[in-house]
Amino acid sequence: MSTATVRGADDLCVAVENLLREKLPVLVEVLGLEDRYKPVKEWQQLPTIEALASARFPAVAITSPGLTGPPTYSRASDAWTATWRIAVGIYDRGRDHDDTQARVRDWCSFIRTVCLVNRSLGGVATGVTWVGEEYRLVPQKDKARTFAGGAVALDVTASGLFDLGADVLPTVLSTHPSLSVRTHQE
Repeated sequence: MSTATVRGADDLCVAVENLLREKLPVLVEVLGLEDRYKPVKEWQQLPTIEALASARFPAVAITSPGLTGPPTYSRASDAWTATWRIAVGIYDRGRDHDDTQARVRDWCSFIRTVCLVNRSLGGVATGVTWVGEEYRLVPQKDKARTFAGGAVALDVTASGLFDLGADVLPTVLSTHPSLSVRTHQE
């Protein structure tokens, strides 16, 4: 029996989560901020970042809306390469509006830093590019202002998206005859 490997968005989301679970506490400790930034209490992979709004804080949501463009194929390496957008959301509470916003912006910078320093995501990816970051009060600015969320957008590239071995999926030959068209010229 041969072993087969197929990689996609879920593998990249899991790799981001595993990396952040391991390295975020280390970065916070190295920065001397472990008293201010407690470990993340909840990690979830969700269809949207907003789906985590009712979790225990701090909380991280990881999602992928899909590919950033068409995959490419290299004959030289006989491999497909694709880039997925991965969004990492963070929710946290603070003492007041300013403290809450500062916390979310700091968390986003920690997430961004960990992912950019570890661009292979533990060997799953061939690269990570930081493509965006946003912060927002939840629910609205005129309501409770001690709850906020932020998101870091990353484009994560992976190559060699599958290794199926020699006979896992045999080539299927068409049962339809070829069709050729001839035109009659006078």
